[in-house]
Amino acid sequence: MNHRTRLLIQAGLIAVAVVLALLIYRSIMQPVRFQREKSDRSAVLVQRMKDIRKVQQEHKKAFGCYIATGDSLINFLKEGTIPYVKMIGTVPDSLTEDEAIEKGIVSRETFLENAFTVLFPEHEGDKELFLSRLMMVPFNKEGKKISMEAGFISRSGYQVPVFEAMVSFEDLLEGMDEQLIVNEVAQAKTYNRYPGIKMGSMTEPITEGNWE
Repeated sequence: MNHRTRLLIQAGLIAVAVVLALLIYRSIMQPVRFQREKSDRSAVLVQRMKDIRKVQQEHKKAFGCYIATGDSLINFLKEGTIPYVKMIGTVPDSLTEDEAIEKGIVSRETFLENAFTVLFPEHEGDKELFLSRLMMVPFNKEGKKISMEAGFISRSGYQVPVFEAMVSFEDLLEGMDEQLIVNEVAQAKTYNRYPGIKMGSMTEPITEGNWE
């Protein structure tokens, strides 16, 4: 074997080693990048879920029921009103709020205010953008929306309001590695969990999310 042949073989072996190293690195980093992006997407969705829950809880407090559809929820924020309690007067440092009310120094008055203004005053400047995104699945290019329903269940002879909102991993992780998405779904089902992000329940009077 001459010197030139030996160099060609060595160069070939180095090239193979480099390719193998890159393939190993990719196989290691692909799940890491997947989990990182999944976490980023989930964080955005969870915040929208929390905002939806905030609306639902205030609607239940005011009207005794939850909102059943995304369109109705958005319309409620745009056009609906909720009771808003405002303190009239100033409580002296020497008294508690209840004592000041009892003495007639201050009073609580209930007003009807626009639901969005009461619940999301920090978003008044970007109201339309906020509302346009609230029920949308983030990062989903197909324009999928958060699935939601509401109703009542019977508990001890009473009709108890319930609601549920959910987004599947397929919709949340749309466009990412398909096999890793399949793995996420399979893992969730193995542990009898909803394969995605879910909040509330149509069978139990809870409002917690499965991320909590």
